[in-house]
Amino acid sequence: MSIIKIQISHTRNITKEDLASHLYNEIGEEYDISEDDIEDYFEIEYVLQLPNGSFVTVFTLDFPTLAVRDLELKDILKSYLDTLNNLKEITSIVKLKDDLLKKVALEYYEKLFDIEMELRNVLTYVLLYDDKSIDKEIFRNFGVKSPALDKSQESEIKENYENPFFYVLFNHYASFNEPAPLETKDIAAMLQDVSLSDFSQFKQKLERRKLDEERHKDFLASLNNRIKPLEDFRNCIMHARNISNKKIDNFDKAINDNNGDKGIFTIINDFWLNENTILSEKTWLSLARKELSIYSIDDMIADDENEFDDREEVIDHIIDEINSNIDISDFEPSDENIDELRSLIDP
Repeated sequence: MSIIKIQISHTRNITKEDLASHLYNEIGEEYDISEDDIEDYFEIEYVLQLPNGSFVTVFTLDFPTLAVRDLELKDILKSYLDTLNNLKEITSIVKLKDDLLKKVALEYYEKLFDIEMELRNVLTYVLLYDDKSIDKEIFRNFGVKSPALDKSQESEIKENYENPFFYVLFNHYASFNEPAPLETKDIAAMLQDVSLSDFSQFKQKLERRKLDEERHKDFLASLNNRIKPLEDFRNCIMHARNISNKKIDNFDKAINDNNGDKGIFTIINDFWLNENTILSEKTWLSLARKELSIYSIDDMIADDENEFDDREEVIDHIIDEINSNIDISDFEPSDENIDELRSLIDP
């Protein structure tokens, strides 16, 4: 059963029998449900007179679980409310609590939650890669309204291991592809910056407003036509509004692969795979160099607890240990990588 709460305003008395009779016309014969049984679905909570002489009735409908045929339950409910709305004594209808809507909203909220967390993951990485601080200035630079956070809220964000992206909307993510045009006052301030000694430094500061990596900008640009359906859908969920079949269809198309057109989950996954492909070798070598600082060939040979026969055996041991300590997804160092590491251990 699904609870639906409805408020109607009306000009004459409306009984539970009246409300039930119209639902019976919708589903009674079709689903072999008696009028008495349908009347039991209804519970009138309040009937109140308004100052203008009309009335408000708040009632709940414990909507049955039906073996629906051609229509969904929400379509049956919509048809029932349309019927009530056509009655001359009813002046308005507002659907309030709606378990049918809530079920759909909760199902899709989990998908929205996962998508947004993954987008924050990527954007945080992109700005860190570009050596940009994630602060109010970065929002202003890209024309995104900065969250109005006081110091206590900023502290709370850090304590919860979040960052300001937890306060932006879906449609803001693609905005980080290109910086917003500078206002006249910003240009004037930059021209008066005494730390800029010539025009080339001024130009460099302008360039620093942008993202450097084309592949990162391409990723953000690819979000443009997929973000709006997500934002529209989130607004429906967050404000408990009706979720139309069209919005569901647009959302599904935005997140899922469709006829060769990649959905947002695949786009995000491809982004990380591409980063790993481009950077895995460089990352492995850099981490290996940093690991070297903890080893001393001479000390290891001199240590009586070690049983190394010669210098080469020590070097092989160090390489094996470093390689086992560095775990990079889908990457195994090549012979050339090992040789480079060997040359660093014993120049």
